[in-house]
Amino acid sequence: MSTIKAPHNVPPHVLMLQALYHRLPQSHDQFAYIEKKVQNELAGLYGESRLLYPLSKFPIPKVSMPNIRLFIDSSYFQIDHLILTSKFLLILESKYYSADLTFDQVAHQVVQRIDEEYRVYDDPVLQVEEQAYQLSNWFNANGFPELPIESFVVMTNPRTRLRIDATNNHHAEKVVSLQRLPSLFRELNAKYEKNIISPRILSELSQKLIQQHKPYLPNILEKNRVSENELLRGVYCLQCGKLGMKMIQKRWRCPCGYRDRTAHENSLKDYFLLISNEISNREFREFTGLESRHTARDILRRNSSELVGKTNVIKHRLSYDYKTDFNYLNIITKFLQTRRKNR
Repeated sequence: MSTIKAPHNVPPHVLMLQALYHRLPQSHDQFAYIEKKVQNELAGLYGESRLLYPLSKFPIPKVSMPNIRLFIDSSYFQIDHLILTSKFLLILESKYYSADLTFDQVAHQVVQRIDEEYRVYDDPVLQVEEQAYQLSNWFNANGFPELPIESFVVMTNPRTRLRIDATNNHHAEKVVSLQRLPSLFRELNAKYEKNIISPRILSELSQKLIQQHKPYLPNILEKNRVSENELLRGVYCLQCGKLGMKMIQKRWRCPCGYRDRTAHENSLKDYFLLISNEISNREFREFTGLESRHTARDILRRNSSELVGKTNVIKHRLSYDYKTDFNYLNIITKFLQTRRKNR
């Protein structure tokens, strides 16, 4: 059985949040909010990754597309996981809630109880149904044959207890556990017996979706009410997770004893995520604490794709791949979270 897989990656806006988390002083009034936001986003991504094994048991050839974001009717909509087949389309919205959850069909809310505290969330079933509606409009606007669209909310935390009233058929049908997915896939395959589109049209559809996908790239500082001058400057050590490496004899050295010739590269990536994809010699030195203008020039020449701007205000353009170039963020995030827990 041939299966086309789009890679499962961390969305750019989550990478930006992680960079902001480790560049924001703990005394900042937004720090606790950013820390919680990072924890929630990473938990959600972990939940999404748990879909991958059940998806491997999908009984027919498919195109699996995580985190697809499309434009229709003057706005964007995003789908956690879209699965394309020649028979039907399947939208899966993963949720990694903890503790007890109650689904309220009347108020269209999800109520979470942790100890004696209650938290209220929007109804994810309404969310996936809206996504299905938007996706149908996108199909019509792009001239593709209309396919049946199925949508479900998948609870990816096995320790979550769901409370759905016996009369609440809508949520009972639409909210499924991770363990339920393989049998659900088989039921859908039996429900839709005939192919509606050919493998060629399926391939064209997947390519069109990839072409029109636009990742969410917010101004992360503005969105979280942080100014550029509030960010922590310096170079992080990936050995101890602390900020404050110094350039000595063309090597970055940390008080912990670790040495690294290319530690500045991660600071450039932070700058790219948080501030701009263009950086001057002076901005680079201020952001990293590097003193030598000539050393900064050599580093920027090796790490930028081109020069932009006028002669007296030359900037270097930074170019990185969101899918492959930001693994260091997880290392620093784990260091920070561990230190916070041990205090």
